[in-house]
Amino acid sequence: MEIKVENVNWRTAAFATAIVVLAFVCSAADKKQLTAALAAVEINLKTSEGKRYDEMIGKEFPAKYLASIKECKQSSPSSSTDPLDLFLKLDTEGRTAEALVYPETPMSLCSRKALAAIQFSPPPHGEYWINIHLQIKR
Repeated sequence: MEIKVENVNWRTAAFATAIVVLAFVCSAADKKQLTAALAAVEINLKTSEGKRYDEMIGKEFPAKYLASIKECKQSSPSSSTDPLDLFLKLDTEGRTAEALVYPETPMSLCSRKALAAIQFSPPPHGEYWINIHLQIKR
């Protein structure tokens, strides 16, 4: 099994398209939260600090946290390899203050729970949203 972590800056447009589908799949609150998180990620990526932080997280995440994601995949009742997006709001110290996933599957919910307890490098500021896109391959 291979889990590929993709950087966020080039996939926000694809995810924005997926947000349109949310109207049919999620409740209004879920859609609103995901839309707001995506907007915050896009704003962060427009700054030089945000681009540097995105690059740092792109290296840090696989090195430190991929084992947790693999455990979720192995314990997930379904063998789905559908991609998933994790939206994490980090505090000033890099701890996860809020975590959203799309789509909500056993695998993504396990990943959200695993990442809620970890700490990343401190972001440029508090209440800082990041997006981690996971593509799981068999």
